Amino acid sequence: MAALHDWLSPTRMVGLTAYGAAFIACGTGWVYCRRRHARSRLFSQIAGIQFFLFLDMAFDWRWKIHDFWENGAMALGVYGERRPPQLLALALICSALAMATIWIFREFRGQTGVAMAVTGTVLSAGIWCCDAISYHYLDAILYHLIGKVMVVSLVWSSLAVVTCFGVWLDSRRSFSDESNLGNARPNSVRLRNQ
Repeated sequence: MAALHDWLSPTRMVGLTAYGAAFIACGTGWVYCRRRHARSRLFSQIAGIQFFLFLDMAFDWRWKIHDFWENGAMALGVYGERRPPQLLALALICSALAMATIWIFREFRGQTGVAMAVTGTVLSAGIWCCDAISYHYLDAILYHLIGKVMVVSLVWSSLAVVTCFGVWLDSRRSFSDESNLGNARPNSVRLRNQ
């Protein structure tokens, strides 16, 4: 019973809810785009990433990866020297995330919703990588308790909200474009008749 209680921690429940909501939002965006014969591949990809993050939250894959590398380092006797490589990896991840965010907002200029959804997903994947690296000083911040949940769960939920809001904005913009297109057709027919 204690194992179930540990598994159903408030932090994990926030993570499962956040990634579950983001997966559903992206999946809904994918279905909506397919029905309109619009670019659905992007939403299917970010839905896949959100689903992976949801499963990771349920099965702790990031910690299994961390434990694998930790055990390997201990077997080689280099566990004490882990901090510089961890710091280098974190610096590379942060640089990659910054460049990816800039590229996303340039690539999807004028499509704020898509840019937000993709950025939320990319940053969520970045947090996953940081979690797997488990740098002590970063863990001290991310795993600090605020009430009954850890700071990291607030990061997960914030990024899920960004993703969900981005999908909502894109579907709203697309619906508005369809409405405007529907209104434009009768006007163009009317102009031809005059």
